[in-house]
Amino acid sequence: MRLLVGTLEGYKLDSKGRLSIPTKWRERLGKEFYMVAVTVRGCKCLTLYPEEQFNATYEATQNGTENEKYDAITSLFDNAEEAVLDSQGRFTVNQRLKDEALLSNDTTVVFKGKGKFIEIWNTEEYDKFYNSYDHSLGMYDMMDKLKGNRE
Repeated sequence: MRLLVGTLEGYKLDSKGRLSIPTKWRERLGKEFYMVAVTVRGCKCLTLYPEEQFNATYEATQNGTENEKYDAITSLFDNAEEAVLDSQGRFTVNQRLKDEALLSNDTTVVFKGKGKFIEIWNTEEYDKFYNSYDHSLGMYDMMDKLKGNRE
């Protein structure tokens, strides 16, 4: 599977709540996919998961006690919806998920490729998120930090 990478700006939800997927990502995302409203570091966005990755995310919720599994499934499924691209590469975000992800019709958004999924951010919320982590660490510093956590 080719990974979804990059930052794409200048996209906008239209007056009907539809959003076009960047052409270069449409095939990798698939015609049918899942959208999930998530909170990351206190900031809200919408994530788009190809079906295979959503299934893997669901499987990851199956670890832990029965109560932990229930909580993880509830968090995932309560904030998720199925989506389908139309012939023009657009999908509709329902009002509930728009509210959860701080999006509205006519909102300008930022697309972030995150490997196996896509994040869609309200530009103001993205700025808040972007400023929430330490940019002085380089990629290799972060990789070393991760390795240290596994040892």
